[in-house]
Amino acid sequence: MAELQGIDYDALKKRGFLRQKQDEYFLFRCRMPCANFQSVHLEKVGEIARVHARGFVHVTTRQGIEIPFILYKDIDAVEKKVHEAGLEAGTSGRRLRTTTCCPGNNWCKLGLVDTFRLNARLEQEMGIRCGIDLPHKFKIALSGCPNACTRAQHSEIGIHGQVDISGGQKRIGYVVYLGGCGGRTPRTGLKLDKIFDEDGVLAVVDKVVRFYKEHVKAPKRLALVVEEIGRDAFLGSCGLL
Repeated sequence: MAELQGIDYDALKKRGFLRQKQDEYFLFRCRMPCANFQSVHLEKVGEIARVHARGFVHVTTRQGIEIPFILYKDIDAVEKKVHEAGLEAGTSGRRLRTTTCCPGNNWCKLGLVDTFRLNARLEQEMGIRCGIDLPHKFKIALSGCPNACTRAQHSEIGIHGQVDISGGQKRIGYVVYLGGCGGRTPRTGLKLDKIFDEDGVLAVVDKVVRFYKEHVKAPKRLALVVEEIGRDAFLGSCGLL
């Protein structure tokens, strides 16, 4: 179609609009931190689906919402409504994906740590938020307890709450996994040896993301980087040894 010629599809991805298998249509992928959508957000999603699409939505495995069957000519109008409602765009491509996050101790009786607070600190203090450009797709998962409902062991960075009884005192901390992934050739991430406090977790995430962004040039998942250079070399390069 003439109106689709010369489109920068990667730029549209960063705005949350992805091509569908049907050439003339796009889907819009939206998110909210920790998947905490308020009623105003859901009302706007429903309006967009009804007015600009086919009236239904899809909830993604990464806790976002997709609205399929949006025409290219309606993208600007959809984006305007999204911004007015305070919704945030999801993304695709070689970027940090939406961080998945269970409720943690906010209302789950098994939650040990406040996953919402940790995610807010990652996004607001560290600037580690959905959409930053990286060598390949990169996923972070936060879980409130060792049940790891968000599959912390199978993300580039996976974190879950843990009771630490070392040193003769009981405290609550965080376990960290690095270099896991799903897909056709899934890998379980390597588990770091210590249990971290919240500031320690932030430091680990910052070091790993910084290493990946600055030193990995080819488009490869973190799991392959770890396999190629070896566990100790990887941890050393990230400043974690």
